Amino acid sequence: MRQAPHKTASVELPNDKFLKEVRTLIAAGHDVTLRVRGVSMRPFLEDRRDQIVLTQPGVVKVGDAVLAEIAPGKYVYHRIISIEGDKVTLRGDGNVYGTEQCRLADVAAATKELIRKGRSYSAQGKAWRYYSALWPSWSFARRVLLKLYRMLKLYK
Repeated sequence: MRQAPHKTASVELPNDKFLKEVRTLIAAGHDVTLRVRGVSMRPFLEDRRDQIVLTQPGVVKVGDAVLAEIAPGKYVYHRIISIEGDKVTLRGDGNVYGTEQCRLADVAAATKELIRKGRSYSAQGKAWRYYSALWPSWSFARRVLLKLYRMLKLYK
């Protein structure tokens, strides 16, 4: 006798509540896998296509992509561009101008693994570090490359 396939329900929760629970799980020692939402980490991570595996932050450094609470209940997943004492400055790969700040204590999770187009990359591996190092920090170059990326994406 053939059984009907299971239906999977999708539930969307407000980020402030959901990510607070994610932070609690990570602090308890669990790794958490999330589907990427938003375009601020383009071109490397795409909205609703890619996933990130988050873990306890430990020692973070410039270049790491982290989940951070930048204001009470407001979280971003962006790359660290500077650390000065307790002050961390973040910017998404897809952001040209804006940055965010938080304290080191507000870094809720570090990236353990990235799943891009179904392929897994270690956040500490050569391939991901190479991607990260190639992406320019200069705003003009970023703007040009992101425009080209969007144009090419439209024609696929």
